[in-house]
Amino acid sequence: MKQKALITLLMAGTLTAGAADYKYLTIEKTDGTAASLTAIGLTIAYNGTQMTATNGEEEATFTLTEVRRMYFSDTKQTTGITAVETTIGTDAEVYDLNGRRQPQGTALRKGVYIVKENGKTRKITVK
Repeated sequence: MKQKALITLLMAGTLTAGAADYKYLTIEKTDGTAASLTAIGLTIAYNGTQMTATNGEEEATFTLTEVRRMYFSDTKQTTGITAVETTIGTDAEVYDLNGRRQPQGTALRKGVYIVKENGKTRKITVK
């Protein structure tokens, strides 16, 4: 319990000291995704295993075990692809991880693909 309290105090002190110098707090998750929040007015609250960061306009909640690291930066670091899915529509554009567009209607080999569909980009996995 003392160790958790000490870590929380150290993190809070670090966040308070660094927020004045940088525009964004970026929280990187263990799955490789990242979310950035504007550091102005930023508060971080802990509730059990959950951490919530908010600045009055934006809010993000994370399970502590999924947080790889947090850091301040001058640029927004939010990733655009946040989940791996397994289905695609018939009008989707499909690309392999080397950026090559796959012919529409062909069977995909096992692997991970980038799908552009309905104005959104996501990744899928074919097993």
